[in-house]
Amino acid sequence: MAKLVWASLDDYLPPGKGFGCVGRSVANHAFFQALMRYGRFDEYHFFLANGSHRRAFETGHGGFLESVGASKKVRLFDRLDLPEQVSKYDYTVFHQGDHITYFNSLCHFRNRSASFPVTAFIHSLSYQSFMSTYLQMTLGGVTCSDALICSSVSGKKVLENCFGHIARQLKREPPSVQMEVIPLGVDGGGMYKLSRRAARKRLGLDEKEVIGLCFGRFSDYDKMDLFPLLQAFQMILRAGRPWRLILAGAVHVEAYLEILKLWARVLGVSNRVTFLTNLSEEEKAAVYGAADFFTSVSDNPQETFGITLLEAMGWGLPLLVSDFDGYREIVTEDVGRRIATTWGDFEPFWKLSPLMDEVTLHRYLGQSVCVDVEGLADGLEFFFSDPDRCREMGMAARERFLRLYDSRVIIPRLEALWTRLKEGFRPGPGASCEDPLAMKAFPCFSHYVTQTLSHEMRIRTTRFGRSLLASEVRYPLLSGMGRLVDPEETGLVMAQAMDPCSVGQILRSAEHQEWKRRYLILWMLKHGLLQFVPHTDREGNRHAPEQDETSPLLFAGDTGRTVHR
Repeated sequence: MAKLVWASLDDYLPPGKGFGCVGRSVANHAFFQALMRYGRFDEYHFFLANGSHRRAFETGHGGFLESVGASKKVRLFDRLDLPEQVSKYDYTVFHQGDHITYFNSLCHFRNRSASFPVTAFIHSLSYQSFMSTYLQMTLGGVTCSDALICSSVSGKKVLENCFGHIARQLKREPPSVQMEVIPLGVDGGGMYKLSRRAARKRLGLDEKEVIGLCFGRFSDYDKMDLFPLLQAFQMILRAGRPWRLILAGAVHVEAYLEILKLWARVLGVSNRVTFLTNLSEEEKAAVYGAADFFTSVSDNPQETFGITLLEAMGWGLPLLVSDFDGYREIVTEDVGRRIATTWGDFEPFWKLSPLMDEVTLHRYLGQSVCVDVEGLADGLEFFFSDPDRCREMGMAARERFLRLYDSRVIIPRLEALWTRLKEGFRPGPGASCEDPLAMKAFPCFSHYVTQTLSHEMRIRTTRFGRSLLASEVRYPLLSGMGRLVDPEETGLVMAQAMDPCSVGQILRSAEHQEWKRRYLILWMLKHGLLQFVPHTDREGNRHAPEQDETSPLLFAGDTGRTVHR
């Protein structure tokens, strides 16, 4: 039976703190860990940018992979290894962590080289720059054997709207890529659990309080504006009521956090609102464990799904959320309440969006989406006033989470999709066409240089090259160049060129890809290890003048010795 091999160009590294902690990075890292725990592939291949990228992968994932027994299944390659490896392996699928970076270009590469489907998750969809990628897909690349994995029906509808708009403007069909709705997942089995008492003790919270939690990064322009939540809380708070609202998450906009704290003071609720920022995973677990219910008032089109809602459900918390995007698909009446939202169309936004910066545009858009503040206040009072009902709905939320959103359910659904796409794979029309948006450096810039390396040009090893070959010194390389400049290969070329010979002779002796030897020759010419042999035409004119071998070049090799040219 053929090996099942999953591959990606992405690294799925853990999210960073602060600004690096965004929904996409959190979701992709959680997906990676769930895939390594529960996936059934024989091997997982990651094609990374360079050596430092590989080291970051090993540092970020090494311990985890060992702990779940998956390290022997994971293989790391450089991006330059792609052509060779796709000729060796019949890959089941290449999966990307987002549908923008490399997705369509990877499809173009596949169309000319292999027969695997390409899939990708969607995350935020509201950025103007994404329309360029949708245009690329409309012009070719993706096929009906590829799929965009939509976390929500709402997100799928956005893609259909965007593709439809471009298709109408160009008077052509939308791309044939499949759009499959499979929600993001959270690993319920890997959740760090704390008892309610232990969680509150760790955070210094009163055991008798009823606590509502809102968890999400502090950013009005690419998350949500929390002022309506503070306003609704102020409307229901009365003296003697042991109610507390915790606002927690990564700080993306420090000024916005300060504005929220100011509003809490102005509204007279600051003694009942706790701000917790940039939490560790253990602190995050304590916050979820301490809460009685979860609330989120998403009002920004950048939101597509809501992974924090899944985390809250996994912890057995009922949900009070805005009736917005994928939230409405997660929250049913048995596990929570949804609060009405209102919006309107503003022609300048879509006319000027290509000319506006994303922060300003998203702030304008978010500030025009209204959450029903009175309805939100009613919802808060409902949950704060009835802890028993909270627990009952929380149990239902936990059951719904385990049934629909646990990674142990989501990973098999993804594997079934990948298998179906692979089994039904067929090349799309025009599969041999090149990517029209791939910039070819040499055709575009070849007029910059004096001449092009040709087979007829004659070269020889310089005096400096001969001294290097005779020494034990390793030539110092710039970061990442070791992938293309092999010291052993360099030595072979210098030995062959001790007597003048043609470039063609050097290339014919290459055991590996000819292009790598050609690249090596140019690099060696650049660094003074080889030189052109001048020739004289019939009129006595010299061509390709010999390089000056008297200029000094000093460098320290691995042995610490210094070589003079």
